[in-house]
Amino acid sequence: MGGTVLAASITGCISYQSVHRLIITKSERNALLEVRERANKIDRWLGTRKAEIEILANTTPVRSMNWSVAEPYLKSEVNRLQEFQHFALIEPDGSYFTTKVGRALINVSDRQHFKKAMAGEVYVSDPTISRTLKGQSIVPISGPVWSNSANSIDKTAQKPIGVMNGVISIDRIAQVVRNLEYGPGTYAFVLNSQGVPIVHPDARLIGNIDNSAPSLLESADANLANVAREMVYQKTGIVLTQINDARVYVAYLPLEQAEWSIALVIPRDNLEKELFPFKILAVAAGVLAAAAILAAIVALKLFALNCIRSRTEGLLHRLTGRIRASLHLDRILQTTVDELGTLLKLDRAIFAWYDPRQDTLEFGWEYCREGLPAGLGIFGVPGEPSGDLAARLHRCETILLHKTAAPDATASEEHAHIELTNSHYAAVPVLTQNHRLGYLFACANRRFATPDEVEVLEAIADSLAIAISQSQLQGQIQEELKLLEEVLAKLRITEEHLVQSEKITIVGQLAAEVAQQINNPINFIYGRLIHLNDYIKDLLHIIRLYREQYPEPVPRIAKKIETCDLDFISQELPQILNFLKTGADGIRQIVLALRKFSLPDEANKEHANLNESIDNILLLLASRLEQKILVVKEYHNLPPILCYPGQLSQVFASLISNAIDAVKSIDNSAQIITIKTDIVEEYTGRFIVVSIAHNGSIIPPEIQPRIFDQCHTKSFKNFAGLELSVCYKIIVELHGGRLTVESPVQPKIKSQTGGGAEFMVKLPIF
Repeated sequence: MGGTVLAASITGCISYQSVHRLIITKSERNALLEVRERANKIDRWLGTRKAEIEILANTTPVRSMNWSVAEPYLKSEVNRLQEFQHFALIEPDGSYFTTKVGRALINVSDRQHFKKAMAGEVYVSDPTISRTLKGQSIVPISGPVWSNSANSIDKTAQKPIGVMNGVISIDRIAQVVRNLEYGPGTYAFVLNSQGVPIVHPDARLIGNIDNSAPSLLESADANLANVAREMVYQKTGIVLTQINDARVYVAYLPLEQAEWSIALVIPRDNLEKELFPFKILAVAAGVLAAAAILAAIVALKLFALNCIRSRTEGLLHRLTGRIRASLHLDRILQTTVDELGTLLKLDRAIFAWYDPRQDTLEFGWEYCREGLPAGLGIFGVPGEPSGDLAARLHRCETILLHKTAAPDATASEEHAHIELTNSHYAAVPVLTQNHRLGYLFACANRRFATPDEVEVLEAIADSLAIAISQSQLQGQIQEELKLLEEVLAKLRITEEHLVQSEKITIVGQLAAEVAQQINNPINFIYGRLIHLNDYIKDLLHIIRLYREQYPEPVPRIAKKIETCDLDFISQELPQILNFLKTGADGIRQIVLALRKFSLPDEANKEHANLNESIDNILLLLASRLEQKILVVKEYHNLPPILCYPGQLSQVFASLISNAIDAVKSIDNSAQIITIKTDIVEEYTGRFIVVSIAHNGSIIPPEIQPRIFDQCHTKSFKNFAGLELSVCYKIIVELHGGRLTVESPVQPKIKSQTGGGAEFMVKLPIF
């Protein structure tokens, strides 16, 4: 159901966002079209005025550049067109005549519209202050006047003979802009090419060429400055932004007939008003979905209650089956609390015996939620006297139980109390045939002990009472069977140990006998090789004397000497004898090491030299020590130590084999095994320390604290020989020493890739 609700919610959100985006896009398009329509209206009006100026500039009276001829004509045109306040005819030097005052006493050669017209362009200027009409804000429109002899072909090759200028009021443009709206609270403005407002609701922001105002490009409002920048760059668009602490949409586009841009500022609610019905529909759909989910949750809760009843019946059935199938009380009680805790999702489920004389509870079987400490032991209520604890449990009062005794001598005393909080636990009595009172506790970190839950506990308590009664009736038989089983188990363990010990003894004896059988002929060969070496030296000496006394042998002997290559034999034969002697000595040393390693330890400890034991092990492991593995031995003179030599040899062999496997796992790095022996003195006495370190792969930190535990030592991969737990027992329990590990080791043998590990054996010197 959760997956379905999640999928439906995601689909609804995506659909809502899609429709929301479509509505907003449509509203934005409509707003932009409204601005474009008003901009086109301004463009058409300005285009008409520019066309009128261009037509007037091409008339004969104007081309004459004679004011006496052009004045009557232009005054009549002012009356006819009425959009222009007056006309002016400007000479190339900037002096001019107007229909208002005649000849003007000032010059306009510095005006942008004059320069553009003299460059051959019909130009709409930014608003400026009229120099003729006493400070009035005007918009000049200027066009070039060509000579009568100029035609359309050679106009670009000539300069205008003057400028035709018409003046219009900015109020007409402002009126069109003010009529541009998109609901209440909207306003429009126009920026010139420098980002200065020429039409704006706030008159303080409006500027012109002669009366400069701050450009919106430099506005302290960064969002407004960004919009102004887009308008100055002649871009078209609509954006949702924040201006003057209000979320608004700004639609903007450039004008074609002038270097201006027009913008419309629309409050967000105006543009998104079409979303209101859609939002109401979405809220209604959400309410309906929530109601459907609530109904489904109620249905699921009812279904869950039915499931709990079914599981309760199943639990009772299983418990009844266990009662009939077995009379093992511990198993029945532990299974009961485990299944009870799982069924009702409890923090604790406990079975305890109640002692009315001491007014205490003995918690013997418990189920605990993961993370909670165990609470087995004998508990009582502190203080004088506690009152009837059984009655308080029946009433489910809040009780703080303190531990008075642990279940065994080695149990932890950290968890010293258990708090039974009212309405968070239930206690159901379990009465047996011998009138011993037990209690079944169920505790949870929530409101508990509803009638249904208590009914489950009472049904389980009834089944437990039957099981306990049957177990007590058969108690004596069970005890005898248990005793018999223990005796048989001990006999089996003893038998297995005897068989294993016998096997180990036989294998050691066989190895010792084989070593003895090999040692005798090797000693015979080694002893005879010494005499054979002396004999051959004598024979070679005699041959040299013969060659000195008879340098010219008879042909038959000379031919034989040449065939046998006597000189080569004389040089090679001593070397061969030396090789045979070295090989025989190596076999002899290996056999001696094998005999020492394989002979079983005596019942009593004996003195042994650990340096010799380690050398014997290295000799036996020589086949595994490849050429690229460097064994560094740092021995100190050690006194003989009282120990079990065979078992210590097995420990050292296991640790060295593990080091060999570890260094073989690294590549592109020197493979080093370092073996150190030393004597250290501590306040507890003198110790022999044997360190076996390598620069191979490290032991993970999470394994190191438990590496010598029996349940974890097998998880340490690639460990050859004895398990680490066995090594630990040999060192600690049999010899009273210490076995520790460090990984990674300190930089002396630390590799670039691994980090290495160091096993340290510390044995006391007695």
